Amino acid sequence: PAATKDAYQAKILGGFTQEGREKILIAMMKVNFLKRLESSVDSFRLTLERTIGKINVLEKRITDFEIHLNDNPELDFDSLTPDEFEDPDFDGEDFTIGGRRRIHLGHLRLPEWLKAVRQDRVQLQFLHEKTKSVTATRDGKLAELKALIAEKARHPTTNREGRQNRKVLVFTAFADTARYLHENLGPWARQELKIHTGLVCGDGGNAASLGRTDFDDILTNFSPISKRRADQTGAFPNQREEIDLLIATDCISEGQNLQDCDLLVNYDIHWNPVRIIQRFGRIDRIGSRNAAVQLVNFWPVADLDRYLGVKHRVEARMALVDLAATQMDNLLDTTQLEDLIKDDLLFRDRQLKRLKDEVLDLEDLDDSVSLSDFSLDEFRQDLLNFLQAHRAELERAPLGLYAVVPPAADIPMARPGVIYCLRQKAGAASPANERINPLAPHYLVYVQDTGEVRLSFVQAKTVLNLFRELASGKSEPYVELCRLFDRQTKQGADMDAYSHLVGQAVQSITATFQQKLAAGLQGRRDFVLPLADEQPCEDETAFELVTWLVLLAP
Repeated sequence: PAATKDAYQAKILGGFTQEGREKILIAMMKVNFLKRLESSVDSFRLTLERTIGKINVLEKRITDFEIHLNDNPELDFDSLTPDEFEDPDFDGEDFTIGGRRRIHLGHLRLPEWLKAVRQDRVQLQFLHEKTKSVTATRDGKLAELKALIAEKARHPTTNREGRQNRKVLVFTAFADTARYLHENLGPWARQELKIHTGLVCGDGGNAASLGRTDFDDILTNFSPISKRRADQTGAFPNQREEIDLLIATDCISEGQNLQDCDLLVNYDIHWNPVRIIQRFGRIDRIGSRNAAVQLVNFWPVADLDRYLGVKHRVEARMALVDLAATQMDNLLDTTQLEDLIKDDLLFRDRQLKRLKDEVLDLEDLDDSVSLSDFSLDEFRQDLLNFLQAHRAELERAPLGLYAVVPPAADIPMARPGVIYCLRQKAGAASPANERINPLAPHYLVYVQDTGEVRLSFVQAKTVLNLFRELASGKSEPYVELCRLFDRQTKQGADMDAYSHLVGQAVQSITATFQQKLAAGLQGRRDFVLPLADEQPCEDETAFELVTWLVLLAP
């Protein structure tokens, strides 16, 4: 009846017509099917099987309801309203469909719908039969990936330390594709190329041909230098071999140091260019011993991309990111990368500089930089070990302790300057303030001796990575550098240069904080401004110096 239909549209469908909702759902399902096909035929085949299974379940539910209806002809479903379906004791719950917005089968034209559903199943079964002929041996995309991996394994690159690098990191958006690749590449890589393979999926279906299959163990065996495997002999006893091929989903696209590897392959392309940047950021990091890092993208074939438009959309969004940031290098524009190489400029230095300004825009995207970028998880074990070994000394130590280290030749951004850890004295730990700076009341800033703020507090994780690369494991002071520092500062009597750099750091904190406030007000309705006395100001006395690391050229 018209009244029942109107009730559904008002109460259940939120004012949308069912026809309108289904058109949107059809478009979404079509894109999902095509994206799965772009990823791998196996992923597409599994999706077809699951969809056919759902249709079978639905058909059984409809036939069961028809039997129930024939056995109880006195039932009057037209008298039911959508409100009754929200009652958990409603007897007809098994005869409703949908998620939160449920519709009773008695209110549908079942014969017509069942006919349409069966026609859908016939079409899906036809496609499913076609996919069976595309086995791993006939998978051209898989063959291309195999050739790429074989070339890397048989002709490895050499890093700055003279160590051969055969490592390849393969990213895919779908766990089904990741498992398909591991099943077909793992045994082949072990037998033909003599390398170990690992698989990391967000659903916990991990696998490895070396060591344990724990998430952290696989990543440590893949990148033992950056993960400091040599310092964890208890967890990795007498282990010398490494995993050279890692297949992963986006569960590791953030917060992992995998810079032992210098080749990353996007087996499928994510809609959001931020995710591509995050993936590449796993190997394009501070501390990399590689002379260069390489990114390989598998774009969909032309016929498929006519429907998806992945290449055009992603490149357009990447160009928008460039425009909103510093208009620098584009991960998807190889000509820019070639120009950088010709000019002897390392790509990671430029990327990090762009991300310094880009962070304000990334937070407004669904797949954006998350608070994990401020997490200390990667440094927690180092910190705990140091605390346990030096607890008494640290408890007695005053604020303002510093150390002097030389800039690292293999880290272009590590130029003479100072890394400051400042603490705001009052009002800095409120929820509103922590939303701007999750490390509040502390601020980490790296200022070069020219006065340029190279890394602001929004890049706290990068600052900590740089700090660790420069100072971790150094148990003895650089005596000559300390003497040079004492001469330059006249035994601490002339600190004008470093006072100036502190002022630059405080100005950067204040300016960046205000930019974050403006972006929050423009981008989120639920954004709450911190109180005036909670916000950092340019008054240097509002901060206290916790510690500082001086980068001093000999």
